[in-house]
Amino acid sequence: MTLTVRGLLRSALWLGLYLLLVLFPLPWLAAGPVDAFPDHLGAALGYVTLSILALEFVLTARFQVLAPPFGADVILTLHRGMAAVALLFALAHPLLMLPPDELAAWLDPTGVNWAGATALSVFLLLAALAAGRRLLRLPYVAWRWVHGLLALALVGLGLTHALGSRFLAHDPVTRAGLVVWVAGWASLLLWVRLARPLALLRRPYRVTGVRPEHGGAVTLVVDPEGHDGLRFRAGQFAWLTLGSSPFLGRERPFCFSGSAQRTPRLELTVKAVGPFTRRAQEVKPGTVVYLDGPLGGTSLDAYPDADRYFFVAAGIGVAPCVSMLRTLADRGDRRPHTILYGSATWEAATFREDLAELASRLDLKVVHVLARPPLGWLGETGEIGPELIERHLPRSGRRVCFVYGPGPMMTAAEAALTELGVPLDDVHGDRFEWA
Repeated sequence: MTLTVRGLLRSALWLGLYLLLVLFPLPWLAAGPVDAFPDHLGAALGYVTLSILALEFVLTARFQVLAPPFGADVILTLHRGMAAVALLFALAHPLLMLPPDELAAWLDPTGVNWAGATALSVFLLLAALAAGRRLLRLPYVAWRWVHGLLALALVGLGLTHALGSRFLAHDPVTRAGLVVWVAGWASLLLWVRLARPLALLRRPYRVTGVRPEHGGAVTLVVDPEGHDGLRFRAGQFAWLTLGSSPFLGRERPFCFSGSAQRTPRLELTVKAVGPFTRRAQEVKPGTVVYLDGPLGGTSLDAYPDADRYFFVAAGIGVAPCVSMLRTLADRGDRRPHTILYGSATWEAATFREDLAELASRLDLKVVHVLARPPLGWLGETGEIGPELIERHLPRSGRRVCFVYGPGPMMTAAEAALTELGVPLDDVHGDRFEWA
């Protein structure tokens, strides 16, 4: 019920590197003159806040090298948590450096410290919009643009404040550190916002098929145009841009649903749950799309020594599971596997015929769970919970488990699996509720 030594070491190494980068300003701050301790601590918190904000951008920049130890959902959780830490540091920064009677003047955005006061105001607005996005019903793409622009303004104002500060910023060592920090952050920004979209623009895909599926879903079949395409590992995902420039930031993440053995042709299955997915269902053959990927550390190939795979899926979460099963079938896999698949109704069970066909090619046990079963249904009913998982979880061998679906179901299933003795390092899945 604990992480393996390898998993702990990989996670510890990444977290150690993250902390080193967060604390990057402290050594060159220590080289500067030290006056009053509260002032020095306040200045250090200000610089560390800027360092955290730079790394916030790194965490959301979709670097595949970050995915294997954690997964997209864990990285985004760290992103939110460190944003809260940075906000606390930003609030403590003026409190430590200024006496109470000077705070009002410092916080005046029209005063001499306009950059710092405005940066703090922007930070508070940024945090409020991030926390209340769903409550305010802000469209994801619009919110993402606003979020990115506010974050860029926040860092720019913070740097302006630091460079104009009378405290430490005029020290040669501190200024050199700031130059290195700004150069690194600017290079990263140019890579992600300019170089990578340009690379995607040169590697378009064209929709060659649109296949309706049960449950209000469609499968988009796409082929590379003028290039060799990408190769993915079953279980990974990509960010899909439909019929517009990759510079516009209108992409959304979707798991591959086709076999990893059949590239360069790719399949992604989309269910209509919002404006983007509804538009995806209206795509016609011939439409040009762009794919940023593959991404994600969850895949079959990361756990080749498993004795069997156990899949728990609900709704459109079945798509990556089908991709993995199709890949296993194309490889002629002979190990026993089980999929526990929850749907609202039998009509809503996406890929039900595909699962039956896969069961004829694999040693696969398919267990459908229906919330509203039809008359005469003899299978499992209700919601996927601990009792169902315990009833169908294989008892022997190394059971590597993949869980996909709505967040509450995933949380309950992951907890049930670990309580049943499956190590945490053998329970995997990506969450996309943040997108």
